[in-house]
Amino acid sequence: MTKAETLDMLLDSAIECFSKFGYQGASLREIARNASVTLSTIHFYFASKAELYTAARRYAWGQIDDERHALLSDAEGRSGDVSLEQLVYCLANPVVRRALSPEPRDRALVFVIRSNMTFASSSETGSMFHLADRTASRWVDGIIACCPGLSREDGFWAFSYMISAVYSWQLVDHRYDHMIGAERGRSIDTVCKDIVAFCSGGIREIEKKRKSER
Repeated sequence: MTKAETLDMLLDSAIECFSKFGYQGASLREIARNASVTLSTIHFYFASKAELYTAARRYAWGQIDDERHALLSDAEGRSGDVSLEQLVYCLANPVVRRALSPEPRDRALVFVIRSNMTFASSSETGSMFHLADRTASRWVDGIIACCPGLSREDGFWAFSYMISAVYSWQLVDHRYDHMIGAERGRSIDTVCKDIVAFCSGGIREIEKKRKSER
């Protein structure tokens, strides 16, 4: 088995175990066993449990972010000018599809990305945020291209609102299932369309507000 294959198996196992048991509950021994590697293999690649968790989050986030950018590039290739609705869809769909997937691994990817790292060092959390921030400008540029009445600062605020909607309590954590009851069960397509309508409508309202303020 190559180093890349070993790391992929190890990170997949870490994502599954951290999602299932939480950071405190997941043991390195269980992660190693689930990946069919020895415990010493984890210690060879990672200096601590927190470092492994950071790597697992980065690995999960990379898979979702790669798909987002592929969707956006495809939309740009087909139509040239991407609408705000298309932009929101490309950002949201990879998360919605996994969060509502019947496959545990898909749901685990989103859960691990969304979870907080209160136990990690500032350098570890900073590394994760830096990775995410590097790709934010493409989405902000897209928002401003669709809504030229917004300032760049407005674009970052709008992007922040979009991210909050995509990683929402109900979608990722099913926070209100017990209150919704038997009515719950929205499809991936419905949730994507709702997020697109919510975000694009809200951003356009902000643009109209900015124009009226001038």
